[in-house]
Amino acid sequence: MKLTTKSKIQASIIAIVAFAIIFYMATDNSANSDNETTHQWYSTSPTNILSTDEAQVDIDNIKTLQKAGWRLLVQDNKPISFNEDDSGRNEIIEKAANNLLHGCYELYIDSDGKVIKAKPSNKAREIFEGKEEVDY
Repeated sequence: MKLTTKSKIQASIIAIVAFAIIFYMATDNSANSDNETTHQWYSTSPTNILSTDEAQVDIDNIKTLQKAGWRLLVQDNKPISFNEDDSGRNEIIEKAANNLLHGCYELYIDSDGKVIKAKPSNKAREIFEGKEEVDY
């Protein structure tokens, strides 16, 4: 069976729409349920400003390790990892979160320890650029 140009275009459009739907569902950008608490974290002493590409590597690492059950909490402004199925901590997820926090990104962590969003932090950027005094 030979496909016509019109059939090829229709198949391509269907594939693109399907990919977009799968991507949207995989990134889980939906709103939290009302009974879930989300905490926003940013560094009060950022050391650099991460590029989007650098930050995406850390975000991808966090997403991958979360699929394996790793979660985060922030204690004394440091990310601490935990996993209900494994003992110990995970250095990779902690380093990724630390890079984001010190790279002028903010993390939104739900009450289960799952990072639900990471985005550039204007507040941390202002601190880094010396425009704002920080009270400790």
